[in-house]
Amino acid sequence: MSVRDLVREVQDGGDAKTAKEELYKLLRAELLSRIEGKIPAQLRSRLDAEDVLQAAFLKALKSLDGFQAQDEGSFAAWVYSIAKNLIVDQGRRRSVAAVRFATEEGQPGVRASQIASHRQRPESLIVKRDWINAALARLHAKEAEVIRLRWLQGMTFEEIAETWKKTPGAVQRFYSRAWQRFREVAQESETREK
Repeated sequence: MSVRDLVREVQDGGDAKTAKEELYKLLRAELLSRIEGKIPAQLRSRLDAEDVLQAAFLKALKSLDGFQAQDEGSFAAWVYSIAKNLIVDQGRRRSVAAVRFATEEGQPGVRASQIASHRQRPESLIVKRDWINAALARLHAKEAEVIRLRWLQGMTFEEIAETWKKTPGAVQRFYSRAWQRFREVAQESETREK
């Protein structure tokens, strides 16, 4: 049975339990590695791709009544987008360690003035963005594109390969060369500014 048929069966309420299990198996085979690739390194110790897929699948099932399948891949794409949103949400929830502040001189603990602000001012963000765009403009179009897709948009090598009709290995090698060239261009422009 196809994904589309299984979605219809679950929506119609037929043998829903079996259809849901079969649907999950198909999605797991298709999406698990893509979801693993979307989990940032700093979250891998706290977040499991299988858990993300299950949560996304359950969330999709709760809203399945309003779902209209456009084609065979639309349900998988929907579950994948839910999974990506769950990963982003988890990234926003950072565990914060309790800090004991020293209120008086000589008292153990950190003074509030010792903690640097990690927020960047809007002006510095604009300068950084302009600097990155200027460096990308000095690359070949395809090199700039692969860096934007991978680094700025967070696409996996598999996703880029699918779009470009190349193998993931070829895209990864091309990205590596493009990234090296980007670093060289960035260093050149930094040297010129000094």
